[in-house]
Order: sequence, then structure tokens, then C-alpha cells
Amino acid sequence: MNLNSLIGILLARKWAILASCALALVAALAIILLTPKSYTAAIDLLVDSRGLDPISGQSQPTRMTGAYLATQSDIIRSRNVASKVIEQLALGSSPAMISAARLTGNPESDQRRMLSFLAKGLVVIPKRDSSVLSIAFKAQDPTLAAQLADAFAEAYIYTNLELRIEPAKQTSQWYNQQLAALRQELIDKQNALSSYQEEHGILASSDRLDLESSKLADLSSMLMAAQNERLNSQSRSDQIANTKRGQLETRALDNPQMQKLATDLAQAQARLTELATQVGENHPQYRQALSEVGALKQQMNRMLELISGSLQSSVELFQARADQLKAELAQQKELVLQLSRNRNELTLLKQEVDNTQAAYDAALARSVQTRLESQIAATDIAVLNSALVPTQPTSPNPLLITLLATLAGLLFGIAMALCWEWLDQRIRSVTDLEQGLGLPVLAYVPR
Repeated sequence: MNLNSLIGILLARKWAILASCALALVAALAIILLTPKSYTAAIDLLVDSRGLDPISGQSQPTRMTGAYLATQSDIIRSRNVASKVIEQLALGSSPAMISAARLTGNPESDQRRMLSFLAKGLVVIPKRDSSVLSIAFKAQDPTLAAQLADAFAEAYIYTNLELRIEPAKQTSQWYNQQLAALRQELIDKQNALSSYQEEHGILASSDRLDLESSKLADLSSMLMAAQNERLNSQSRSDQIANTKRGQLETRALDNPQMQKLATDLAQAQARLTELATQVGENHPQYRQALSEVGALKQQMNRMLELISGSLQSSVELFQARADQLKAELAQQKELVLQLSRNRNELTLLKQEVDNTQAAYDAALARSVQTRLESQIAATDIAVLNSALVPTQPTSPNPLLITLLATLAGLLFGIAMALCWEWLDQRIRSVTDLEQGLGLPVLAYVPR
């Protein structure tokens, strides 16, 4: 079948196609006349998603506009918002709602009917590349449609504010509970610190540990000095005790009297040696010089005994002093260690108080912020265009229905013509004859 054959078939069945179109137009007219008229009222809302903190005014992380608007659309369609609309407008006793939703007087059944009616009539349209949401409601009563559109917008704004405030209220209550515990903990820590300072006599600006450490260093120095003196005295005493008689002149004795006696003894011995070469041992001068040497030796021995006794007394005295200093040093060490432990414990208690104070301050600041957030009555949604009572019905649409009916009737007529032609095939042109017989047409008589 070529185009000429198709046109021939359509021309031959033109009355069937026209009848189909006429029937479709009659059906469209019946639909227009019988379908109840519905009116649509719309309200535009501006959803500001800049993310500004209403308390501090600082910018928060930017929200994704598409996802955010889709979330807001779901909130508007939620049963929570629809319930607020029913309660706000008292739709259960509204004559327009009773007629539109066919309420029966049963509260539970009527509630379900009203929710179903609101869900069917509500349309939420996010504007493309924009922060505007359009809330439209379709109803047979134009006034009811406008009221419901405005009511949905108002209920949505209140719900959005409620969703923002309720978590802040719960957080504020939780922080208040935590603040009570932190306040009590801070008081306990401060009391423990005060009790520890009072028990150990620690002042806020006490430098006792430094003083006691300095005293410990002084005692250590004194002990070392006493031990050195004892060692020196003991060394000198041992030196004198072990000194031989003939070696007195070689010992470094620092006593002036011993040095004088040693000098006198050396001179007397030199004189005695000289006299021994000049006179005999029985000579009076030699005997006198020998007597002087013996007397000087006796004096030196007595002096050595006195010095040795004095040095021994010094050794014992310095030993007793060293023992006393050792005891005082040990006691001072224990005192310094105890003060050091006390200071460490005090530092730990102060750190606990400071940490608890910091935690309490942070919780208090956050509690104040959440309390302000729970009390603020600001939202990022504003009404851009209020809903107006529609004057023209949105359905049925006579022009659209007529066009669709005409198109449907035309398509149905063409389909019916093709089916009819398939059932009743006729030769309508030279081409059909040639194709049917398989022979060329030599001539034909035109009309």
C-alpha cells in the first residue's frame, strides 16, 4: 500500500471518519457538561536556604537547594500538616467540607475521609532553579480551595518552626540536667581542694616548698663541710699518732708552737752535734746541750699529745655534728618529699577543678544558646504570593478536551476505515489493478 492507495481508502471511507469524529465531539461535550467544575488556588512560598544562624548571625553550611526543597515538599504533604489544617479550619463542621468529602458524622471515619480529600487535592510544585515552593489545592468550591491553600501554607510554616524548636527544647532540657550535675561536681571539687589546702596548711601563694628545698641544700652543704673538717682532723690525728720521733722535722705541722719547738730542737741538735766533735761526752757544755735536746723533745712530745688530744676531740665533735646534720638532712628530705607530694596532689586537684569549670562553662554557654534557639519564633519561610479565590475553573478544560476528542475520533475513524477496507477490498486505481492482475494497463476511461 502506497500513499495514493491510503488517500484513496480514506476518501472512500470519509463518512465513517467524520462520523467517528462527530461521536468523539459529542462524548467530549457530554464530559464537559457532566463533569463538575474544579477550581485551583495556589500560594507561593519563598524558602530561604542561606543557612544563617539566627542567634550568632554566622553562616552555616550551605544546604543543597534541590534536596532541601524536596524535603520541604514531603513535609507539606505529611499527615502532621494536614491534621493541623483540619484543626485550624475546623473542617469537621464546615458545610463545604462536609459536602466535598461526604462526611458521615463518625469522627474516625470523617478524619480519614478529610485526610484523603486533602491528600488528593493538594499539589506541591517546587519551582525549577529557584527557592520558591508553590502550594496549590484543587476543589469544587473556589473559596474552600483558597482557604485550604492558605491553611496548608500556614500549617507548614508552623510545622517547620516546630521541627526546629522542639529539638532545641529537648537539647535545652538535657543541658539543664547536665548543668545541675556539673555544678554539683564543680562544688565538690572546689570543696575537696579547699579541704586539702586547709588540712595541709597550704596557702594560695605558698612558697614553702622552695624555702624547705633551700634549707635542704644548706643542710647538705653544712654536712659536707662538717665531714670535710672531721676528715681533716682525723687525718692530722692519724698523722701525729703515726709520726716517729726521728721524723718530726719532716712532718708538716701547722701549729706555731710546734714549729717553734721543732726549730729550737733542730738548732739544739745541731749544736749538740758540733760539741760532739769539739769536746767529749762528759764535757759540761755537751751535757748541757744534750739536756736541752731532751727537754725540747719532751716538750714536743707533750705538745704532740695535746695536739693529738685536741684533734681527737675535734674529730669526735665533727662526727657528732655530722651525725646530727645527717639526721636533720634525712628529716628535711622527708619533709621536702612530703611537700612535693602535697604540691603534686594540690596541682592535680586544681587541674580537676579547672577542667570541671571549663566543662561547666562550655555547657552553660551551649545551654544558653539552645534555650534562645528554643524560644526564637523565626523561620526561613515567607509568603511570596497569597492564594486568591479562583474565578475560572481549572477542570474540565473545554479546549483541551475538544482537541483530544477530535484527535481520538480522527484516529479511531482512520483505524476503522483501514479495518473496513481490509474486510472489503476493492480496486480503486490503475495501480491496484496492475498489482491485483499482474498485467500492465494499456488504457483507461477517466471520469
